[in-house]
Amino acid sequence: MKQQIEVLSRLAGLRGSRVQQMLGRVTYQQNLCQRYRNNIVGLGRLCSYTVPMTTPLQRDNQQRYKDTLHKMVELQQRELVLAEENLARIQGELLAAMRSEKVVAQVIDTKMQQWQQLLAQQEQKIQDGLAAQAWWRAQGT
Repeated sequence: MKQQIEVLSRLAGLRGSRVQQMLGRVTYQQNLCQRYRNNIVGLGRLCSYTVPMTTPLQRDNQQRYKDTLHKMVELQQRELVLAEENLARIQGELLAAMRSEKVVAQVIDTKMQQWQQLLAQQEQKIQDGLAAQAWWRAQGT
């Protein structure tokens, strides 16, 4: 029984480290999503910025600049969607890992209770045996 508990404890440790690893991945992915959001906001501000144009070349340059910025915003939005999908997948994996960790912890608790009951029964048998010996000795005198 003790060996089973030790093996289960090692398994719980591995599953606990897996949960910690998944938490790190979730945090990283959340930060990545936030960076994409910040990029989109910043690029949006650049798109709305205008300066007075006096020549056709300046207007053409500004239009090309804004077109490029709009393409960058679209790219960042696509990347954000992918990052959010990845985040949702990782969060699902995290929940599964946490459930698995909880199951092992419950099995360990159950095994510990069984072991404690077994030890208590053995102790009770020893106490009963000692009591019976004492009674027999008392009867013999």
